[in-house]
Amino acid sequence: MKWRGTQPDLDTYNFLLRSMAGNTRSVDAWAIFEDMKIYGIKPDVKTFNALIEAHQHRNSAYLWPIIRAMEEMGVEPNAATYGLIISYFASAKNIENALRYLYVMKSKGIEPELRTLQLVVEIAADSGNARLALDLVNAFESDSVRRLESDVWVNCLTASASCLWKDGVVQCWEYIVQELNLSPGEGICMGVLHTAARHGLPDIATDVLRVLSLTGVPLQERHFAPLIEAFCRAGQVKEAFMTIDIMQETTPPLSSTLLPILEHVKKNTDTFDSTWALMDEIHQERPLQVSSLNIIIGAAIALGDLQRAVGAYKSFPDYNVKADRDTFHLLLEGAVAARHQPLGARILQDMKEADIALESRTYELMIELAIAQDSYEEAFEYLEEMKGAGFKPPATTYKSLVKKCASNGDPRYTIALEEMEEMGYETDPEFLRKAKDVFSKESTGMMFIEEAENTTVAR
Repeated sequence: MKWRGTQPDLDTYNFLLRSMAGNTRSVDAWAIFEDMKIYGIKPDVKTFNALIEAHQHRNSAYLWPIIRAMEEMGVEPNAATYGLIISYFASAKNIENALRYLYVMKSKGIEPELRTLQLVVEIAADSGNARLALDLVNAFESDSVRRLESDVWVNCLTASASCLWKDGVVQCWEYIVQELNLSPGEGICMGVLHTAARHGLPDIATDVLRVLSLTGVPLQERHFAPLIEAFCRAGQVKEAFMTIDIMQETTPPLSSTLLPILEHVKKNTDTFDSTWALMDEIHQERPLQVSSLNIIIGAAIALGDLQRAVGAYKSFPDYNVKADRDTFHLLLEGAVAARHQPLGARILQDMKEADIALESRTYELMIELAIAQDSYEEAFEYLEEMKGAGFKPPATTYKSLVKKCASNGDPRYTIALEEMEEMGYETDPEFLRKAKDVFSKESTGMMFIEEAENTTVAR
């Protein structure tokens, strides 16, 4: 055109800039911009929009000169300009500048394009600013007849759940599931379940399980655990126990899943007694599970009330429930805490009569119970029986035996140490030194007692 003497006009340059922007050829775009200034053609807003778009993949150091040029030439940005600027900062995860220009355009009475606002909400949510993201959504939808895409709400729900923000999760979940009739994926649902558990929202947790079932996700331990915690935090203990019954249909609950119920029941004796009364109420409606009664026993032991624990154990036949290994281990733990060796022996006998195989934990508890007595010979008997059954005694068991023997001036503490090393456990030099010091003091004391007794007899 120039060679033929034809003067390019504004539209020509803008078309050229648009082609450069489409191929992100920022250097060529800037050269075209400089060329039009040389020919005295004043750029308009479309010119600058194309120039900004051509620099989208470069850092903000290239954006600021363009903005300054607009200001110097008196060209007012439009909605598309602000959208490009905000997109520029959004791609760099620069939430501060993106918000800054969003409010600048609003202050000038320019309504942001839908895509522009969605970008800001998206980076706010991705950066963990759930409140900010939802505030932007609420402010936009309250002032506009337009509605944001469902992905925006899902992003807000994800961000709210990741920081366990109760209000955000409730609002977003209800809107997505009830208004938009969408079913979030399992990952998002797990975040919502954790929030419901933290804040005691059993209705939300129950609805999440409904959605998971509708989408064909098999309900497992990880889904029920937050529901139980939500029931407990909301004070709905009966529903928490009934959830255990539902779980038994698919998988027995882990002790960690039942912990929220246990924490509630063991608050005090009044809470314990009222919960025990619930067992009768639930039993009238549906069969009780052994896991539920084990919670009662565990709570009694935590309260230091061995009598209540044994009473709960003896009530098993009334509910047509058979004790399991956890039941006996809980009772043995109570016997250990109370140093009640006859009870421990009785529980062990009941366990054998119930044809429940003894495990490593069983032997550990029996050894610990024997060590707690003045006469601790049975501890060595259970140790040998444990090894004969193919179980490897833990280092803690050997350390307890070493301490007991040393503190009683019993030279068998060295045998326990030797076995400990044979089992592959490392012995702390400081522990060895203390054991020897204690043994020396105790054995010396025993010698003085024996000498005194012998002298008395001689006289």
